[in-house]
Amino acid sequence: MKWSSADWRAVAALGLGLLLIAGGRAQLAEDYRRITAKHDVYLLPPPARTRALSLGYHSAAADLIYGHVLVSAGIHLSEKRLFEFADLYLETINELDPKFRDPYRYSDALLTLQSVAVPQDMYRKARRLLLRGTREFPDDQALWASAGQFLAYLAPGQLQNSAEAEEFRQEGARLLARACELIGSNERIPYHCVTAAGLYNEAGKKAASQAVLQKLLVVSDDPEIQATARAQLAAMGVQAHGQRLEQLRREDLPFVSHNGLAALGPRFDPAACAGKRDRGPDDPCATTFRDRLAEPSWGE
Repeated sequence: MKWSSADWRAVAALGLGLLLIAGGRAQLAEDYRRITAKHDVYLLPPPARTRALSLGYHSAAADLIYGHVLVSAGIHLSEKRLFEFADLYLETINELDPKFRDPYRYSDALLTLQSVAVPQDMYRKARRLLLRGTREFPDDQALWASAGQFLAYLAPGQLQNSAEAEEFRQEGARLLARACELIGSNERIPYHCVTAAGLYNEAGKKAASQAVLQKLLVVSDDPEIQATARAQLAAMGVQAHGQRLEQLRREDLPFVSHNGLAALGPRFDPAACAGKRDRGPDDPCATTFRDRLAEPSWGE
């Protein structure tokens, strides 16, 4: 292959261009480094309109925006800047796909766990997003427990208004108490139940505190949790329910857990109880522990 003069000129132009780029690149990089972003720009329309603009691909659009949120959160963290519009992005995702769980699960971290101090309003926005998540997932123990921990432990210490901080704590106690009633694999949940009872007690809500502890005695098989709950009830001058239930369990099915016994119900004689309608406390024909023991704490 024989090169022409035009080929040589092209090679020379390419080499010269590379030299010029290499010479100016360092200065351009330095100039770019000096330029720092101070504020974010939010380019999406309101959540309802974003849903319309997705043309029916709601879940796909929610996934795309959530990916952008995670990347942006990392960039803001590395640049030590406030992620100003994280709440708007998350609200848009919730509007697009209300059953998308992860945005609810991590909303408090995305809004409040940043490399710079965040405004107090971020905690209020996180609370709003978490509560929506509990409405969308009423039986998700992990979601309720996570939201309860944030509202009961983390957020109140960042709020200047003491009344508002106490409101957050009581909201957190409610969520933790609800998490105790749900099925899940988190072995730490009973300890959160004890905490929820303590928060209720400190706020003067004695009945709510007693109800949480009484439920805990019924559903937990952990001796340590049982002892703690009984001690707190004793400190409030309340007699712990569940002793009669434990006696029935030992007499009937001692190898079955409390939850298992609750699913099976009390033993009764179908032949002897046929046709009976009026069933009072301690009636051997009662088919539920609520009726058999007449303890309102059971299952409520």
